Amino acid sequence: MDNAKEMDMDEISISDLLRKLWLKRGLLVFLPIVFLILAILILLFTAVKTQSPTIFYVELQGINNSSYPNGTSFSPQDLLIPEVLERAASQLKLTVNDDLRKAIQVEYGVPTTAGQQRIYKMKLAAKGLTPSDIVKINQQYIDELNSSSRRGLRITINHTLLGLTSAQGAVLANAIPRAWNDIFTHKYRVFVNTGLNNAAVLSSDNRLKKTSDIIAARNTLARINDGLGVIDSDNRFKAVVSASGLNSSDLKSELQNFQELYFRTLFTRLFVNADAVAQTFKTELELKINEINMNIEELNRSLEDLAKLRMQNSQSSITQDTQDTLQLADNTLHQVITLANQASMSDYIQQVLTARRKLFEKKAALQTELSRASSEKTTGKTAENSTYFLSNADKQYSFLVTEYVSLLNNVRKISRQTYGNFYQPVGTPYEISSMLPAKSMLTLLLSAILGEFLAVIMALLWPQKE
Repeated sequence: MDNAKEMDMDEISISDLLRKLWLKRGLLVFLPIVFLILAILILLFTAVKTQSPTIFYVELQGINNSSYPNGTSFSPQDLLIPEVLERAASQLKLTVNDDLRKAIQVEYGVPTTAGQQRIYKMKLAAKGLTPSDIVKINQQYIDELNSSSRRGLRITINHTLLGLTSAQGAVLANAIPRAWNDIFTHKYRVFVNTGLNNAAVLSSDNRLKKTSDIIAARNTLARINDGLGVIDSDNRFKAVVSASGLNSSDLKSELQNFQELYFRTLFTRLFVNADAVAQTFKTELELKINEINMNIEELNRSLEDLAKLRMQNSQSSITQDTQDTLQLADNTLHQVITLANQASMSDYIQQVLTARRKLFEKKAALQTELSRASSEKTTGKTAENSTYFLSNADKQYSFLVTEYVSLLNNVRKISRQTYGNFYQPVGTPYEISSMLPAKSMLTLLLSAILGEFLAVIMALLWPQKE
């Protein structure tokens, strides 16, 4: 009986626990409120220190597959080159230093990413999806995300780090893409085909009298011919004309007529009584032809070595097939590697043949010029020595250069007008700001729960008065 009474006394009654909690109900209310207030103070203190960046989205125009209109590679880091930063920072009289560079980030991004994520989650939530369907949805999401994100840029300005206000951060965010657009559209040739980078010529009063004048004219005519070829191959510039209304095809025809009627005669005449300049030019032609011959011989040796290697591989493959036909499964990896090597070898052979063909074309052109320079010609008072002939040659040459320069300038101008700006603002810069940091509501809830838990423990452990 005594043991039973002791067990009854040791047992904890639920009613006793509830009675203890009721007696300390003030503590159960007060302590969670205290913890909640402390959590709010901590969050507000953290919010003061939290950096709230300025975000600015822009849509890219005229830039496809990370390339400018002329094919030059584009990168978001183009907006952070020193020249762009200096012009943008001048709006607020800032100094371009490490702090400024750290405070600015430019990356691919569009504000529609969140919507794509929601659509992606809805597709995955559908019932009855097979593993292949999930893989397909994931791949579609990745493709759409990559495609859409590269259509725009996300500019992030940490104006707090720079000691700027949110309004000043918005000014800097607007200034960066504007500075990039101005610099790259006017200073750098990002509109016109890269083949025209070395096709510019200068208008000059070359009278085609001295040997140096004629050789300089030869180089100019070659650049004009290359430039006209690039312009004529670009469908965007078919309708572009020069100051006299000539397009690239018209100028190519005029260039061909000038070379046949005037320049070849003047060029051949240089070597009748060759001076030091003409003789040096002729020697350089011979040296260039010899250099091309050596390069062609080297390519021929490469082709011979590749042919021997392929022959050896073919013979070893035939021998292996006849001796070990029953172990095809064990040699599958070896065969795959062999096929891959043969495919890469075929690509290399194609590259070698292409380079070889270009060298032959260049050699043929130089050989033609050398033949003209080596042709015998009688001296005396002929038509090509007359004042009338030289005057017409000067006029025609000056006309070709002037018209080509005009056409090239119009091509660049039309290109700039076609694309205009490289970007279009998507809304206005805005600051990511909040009175409380991220997940602050969860922090408040957990602090209240913790306060209540401690209050219950304290109420139960609080000694009872007799």
